[in-house]
Amino acid sequence: MKQYLFAFALLAGVASSHAVTVGTNWWNGETVFSSERRSELASRGYTFFAYYNAITASNVSGGIHQDSDYAQDTYFGTELDLKRLLGWKGTTFRLTGIDRAGDSIDENVGGIYSVMQLVGGQTYFLYGASLEKQWWDEQLSLKLGRITATDDFAGSPLYGFYLNNSIDGQIRAVLLDGVMTSYPFPVWGARVAYRPMPGFEAKVGAYQLTKNMFDPNKNGLDFTFRDSDGISVFTELDWLRDWNGKPGHFAVGVNSVSFHMPEFTSDETTDAFFRYYLQADQQIYQESPGSEQGLVLFLTLAWSTQQQAALVPFQTSLGAIYKGLIPGCNEDRLIFGATYGRLSNDYADQQQALGNGNPTYEMPLELGYRVQVTRFAYIQPDIQYVIRPGGTGDIPDATVLGVQFGASF
Repeated sequence: MKQYLFAFALLAGVASSHAVTVGTNWWNGETVFSSERRSELASRGYTFFAYYNAITASNVSGGIHQDSDYAQDTYFGTELDLKRLLGWKGTTFRLTGIDRAGDSIDENVGGIYSVMQLVGGQTYFLYGASLEKQWWDEQLSLKLGRITATDDFAGSPLYGFYLNNSIDGQIRAVLLDGVMTSYPFPVWGARVAYRPMPGFEAKVGAYQLTKNMFDPNKNGLDFTFRDSDGISVFTELDWLRDWNGKPGHFAVGVNSVSFHMPEFTSDETTDAFFRYYLQADQQIYQESPGSEQGLVLFLTLAWSTQQQAALVPFQTSLGAIYKGLIPGCNEDRLIFGATYGRLSNDYADQQQALGNGNPTYEMPLELGYRVQVTRFAYIQPDIQYVIRPGGTGDIPDATVLGVQFGASF
């Protein structure tokens, strides 16, 4: 099975294996396998893609033990434009797979948040198989099939520059309770998005919840519906705006859940759960009018009043990204991030009863610099400082040195 998934990942390269542009044109291409053949296939409705990312990291001080490890993630697939292929206007089919390998130093850091965001489900998956239809010049769209909520909710491309998963991907507090379906674990779901006017979007998504949806041994192939299944519904409002020519993005959302969620201090379950979140990012400095080079700040908040089931009922993250700080390195990014995650009082009571201390909060800090070597490859040295790993104060603050690197194929 694994060999077939790897073969699928290489289709992008095989499809473009002849007439690959070399020299300066190749170096400036968007992917490793840029070619005339690939462009021709895209014009006919066949788009192939593959992305490889890896992290190597070392816990050089603090934590439970000093340790080093390596993890990698390959995401690959194809997108079919069904208007070009079948005459179905505004319709796209997407088929994707994932292969993850390696391990993490997280257990030896001892924190709530992962310092190596590529870890989780270290195997191969059939990730996505979805159909999306758009109407009215893309004002209304419907996507359904094998998908996850993290594809459409509580996230931003800005978060992808971080190694600590308190920021990377989606707002982590929304994920920690196991009711936001997430990469790389697909479920059945549907998402509707409506843009009533430029800059505004309203989205609603509904996703299957199962007891074993995060089981890597299923490899994304558990298509079953069961009486015990629950449902996770996301509602989000997004606003894109310009502030004196500087772009910004603001969003508010709620996740409402119907599922049997275990409670920390009883044998009962919480069967109806609500999590609220807010996102804001704004470019506050431009090196020149209309330029992407400059400084962007962002803020996220997530909270729930249901401490009996929410591991982190309150979380906030602050971040700063400067693009093109060094002259001549216009695509490089200097990043900084800080997260405060307040742990549940009920969870703290449970841990105290078990003799595991009194967890209150964890706060990771991160500083990194992404070097965009080419349009298709990058390398990012990074340092993290984790304050109160696990929240109790019993584990020494940890310093983690890491490097993330990757390429688009």
